[in-house]
Amino acid sequence: MSYAAYTRAKAKYGKRLREKDYKSLLNCESVPDVMAYLKSNTRFIDAFGEANERGMRRGLFESLLRQYYINEIDTICRYELSVGDYVSKYVAHKTEIDEIIRILTVLNSKEKREYNFTVPAHIAKRTSIDLNALSETKTFEQFVEAAKKTPYEKILKKYIAQKNKQIPITEIESELYTQLYIELYEMIDKTNETERRDLKSFLDSTIDFRNFLNIIRIKKYYETDNKVVKSHIIPFGSLKPEVIDEMCNAENPKQVYDIMAQTKTGKLIDKVDYDYIDELEIKIKYKKAKHNMYYSESSSTVMISYIILCEIELHNLICITEGARYRVDKDVIEALLVY
Repeated sequence: MSYAAYTRAKAKYGKRLREKDYKSLLNCESVPDVMAYLKSNTRFIDAFGEANERGMRRGLFESLLRQYYINEIDTICRYELSVGDYVSKYVAHKTEIDEIIRILTVLNSKEKREYNFTVPAHIAKRTSIDLNALSETKTFEQFVEAAKKTPYEKILKKYIAQKNKQIPITEIESELYTQLYIELYEMIDKTNETERRDLKSFLDSTIDFRNFLNIIRIKKYYETDNKVVKSHIIPFGSLKPEVIDEMCNAENPKQVYDIMAQTKTGKLIDKVDYDYIDELEIKIKYKKAKHNMYYSESSSTVMISYIILCEIELHNLICITEGARYRVDKDVIEALLVY
């Protein structure tokens, strides 16, 4: 077991935002107010460099937050060669995918946005793509051209023929994440038995709920055939192929839910408080990741769990920031937070 990574991740988790912080942040009336609170009262004191909170734009603020979390994770991976190596690879590739999806979303919306994101040097060694070059493209064709000779080119190229249509981001995201999980599971198979068992159990349940909710959303919002539904499935997890097929063939979301509820993974649903079905994936990820931080003895599992908890904390801060920016009722925003 790698105690350096294990203890470092736990120490960082101990500095997470608490309920009192979220209550205070929900009372902030602007993006500068959110930034000022974080700088003065939390571990984010050095997160924003020389950036002045006065007049801080939401887009730049979110980019600075994303970079802060990547740096936080980087400091764990950087000093731990025994498990940090493949976790660094995972972080680098996941960062690339997340940024690809963000840039494609902007391309779809036809909006002009300033792109501010820098991958830390240690993780940048493992990246294979120029994110700034991608962010400067104006069309999907240009985007694919900028992604040439990267691991993502083959997937992206398949969608280039869809002229004058919205970029099919959900399909692309599913394929990119499938590729990521193929790499991750291959890396996990090289770890010891305890690490392998704990990580696979954690990741399998995460993927199960991602697939379940993808099917629910497609059944709810789109009229499409089962072949298209299956194209959104990540081919990992603990759900048996026949269960996935049964959910894909279900007539409506209620039937999909009933099928999932009968599975071992689906029984977790009763252990989570939620108002809307779309909240399930993030709340179950949070519940399991938090449990791992306290009870897992696997360094890799603790590191991956910490990464997921960072992503959820970032989700919370973006919800709060957007709520402050658009003057959304704080009760509405609070309902979106997971902590």
